Amino acid sequence: MLSRVSKTLFPKLPLCCILRFARAMSSQSAQRAFQLRVNPITGNSEWVVIEEDEPEEQTFNGGSQNALLVTTSYLDMLNDSHRNRAFREAIDKTISTPCHVLDIGSGTGLLSMMAARAMGSMTCRMVTACESYLPMVKLMKKVVRLNGMENQIKLINKRSDELKRGIDITSPAQVLVSEILDSELLGEGLIPSLQHAHDMLLVENPETVPYKATTYGQLVESTFLWKLHDLHGNEAKASDGILLVPTGLDNILGVKPQQYAFHCDAIGKEVKLLSEPFKIFEFDFWKRPDSHGETEVHVKSTNDGRVHAVISWWILQLDREGTIFYSTAPRWISLPGNTSHGDWCDHWKQCVWFVPGEGMSITKDEEVCLHAVHTDISISYNLKNQASRNEIMQYGFKNGDFKLILPPERIAIYGDSEWRHTMFSAISNSLQGRVDPLCIVADDSIFLTLLVAHLSKTSHVMSFFPGLQDKGFQYLQAVANSNGFSIDRVEFLNKRKTKLTMHDTHQKKVLSSQLSLYTSMNGC
Repeated sequence: MLSRVSKTLFPKLPLCCILRFARAMSSQSAQRAFQLRVNPITGNSEWVVIEEDEPEEQTFNGGSQNALLVTTSYLDMLNDSHRNRAFREAIDKTISTPCHVLDIGSGTGLLSMMAARAMGSMTCRMVTACESYLPMVKLMKKVVRLNGMENQIKLINKRSDELKRGIDITSPAQVLVSEILDSELLGEGLIPSLQHAHDMLLVENPETVPYKATTYGQLVESTFLWKLHDLHGNEAKASDGILLVPTGLDNILGVKPQQYAFHCDAIGKEVKLLSEPFKIFEFDFWKRPDSHGETEVHVKSTNDGRVHAVISWWILQLDREGTIFYSTAPRWISLPGNTSHGDWCDHWKQCVWFVPGEGMSITKDEEVCLHAVHTDISISYNLKNQASRNEIMQYGFKNGDFKLILPPERIAIYGDSEWRHTMFSAISNSLQGRVDPLCIVADDSIFLTLLVAHLSKTSHVMSFFPGLQDKGFQYLQAVANSNGFSIDRVEFLNKRKTKLTMHDTHQKKVLSSQLSLYTSMNGC
């Protein structure tokens, strides 16, 4: 039940409505509970609302029609007192006369209720809230009703770009409140949502909360961040003879060229700052944004070093006058609205863009050119310096070349020589004395597959690759010769491991000690 959630969560929240949020979740069903779980598919921690009589395995596989899946952001965002206070102050300041307020992505209804409360008993007032996620719509209805605001807020279970003027809303809204933001700012569809709202749902020159957002960046040197993407540079330290990135195939493994959400404060002592913070993009909520934008920022280095990454964050200016701010900057940054000195939160982080390979070497006072591009949903960067003006530091490989994309965490594990030594010893001991063994790798581990095939010249290896699928097998085909084994001894099983039969294993049995060893390394 909800009493399992720490009681310290809710006293921080503004408005009695959020206290009633807790009661809304615990009422109606005495068997509903919040649990923090790791999604085995994405690897992310997620808050899940479960029914106690519901089989736990149904939570992530979509087997239950009644299960409510709520990501960490909802509860953690409600606990972010700095964020809540900033929005409340900006809404109270912006809404001073009766008006029509539109709340896009209303979630639990906090911003809608703030807007309704700001107008108080004014006549001709209206709040229209749209939320596409049905479980949150049901929850918001309870919260709004418990706060006595059901007659002040019209809730519509649609995406904002599905709303039609004259049908869903009777008139254009004078005020827009929204918080469809992720750590990168744009990933939740901020630009398309604002475009449609300005085209179809808002008056000309509306008031908005937030008023605008600005993204900032900083060049850093960090061995930790380097290890998250450059397996070729780190694998040389390993002594096991396994070549995940063989010579001549430097680009066969890598991370996707994108920004990755990351709690940079956790590695603050390890990060060497190579520049002052610099402004990248500015997005105005009060006018229609462009889908595409480019800029070049000339950054002067403040230290000698090697640029391994660009760390970025954003700052919200919530009011028109520029007196209320909220920031996701790391703790070492002193900027308006930087709340990272307060309570730790998980709903927004900083972002990291990896500079490929071993990074870019720079000297103090050298100028580096950062070319930034944004689309509807993402921001990307290229780097070049004066010494290599034509050499753009980006992820590039020839069209048609095969490249296996892995998460940064997996790249870091595969490049850890100590971890690899441990795995080498464990598998060697397990295979010792086995004749023609059948080995099954039940997860996505290309390393374990290569290791078994490398160590045992007579083994038959079966790999499921549930996430990588045939891309994992394509990779093995490309590196087999470099690792001294024939791909004929490796088989890709395109089926669930729970459906495996003796027919699939060619009537061979897997030794229980070996099977337990491999399945216990799930995710490695």
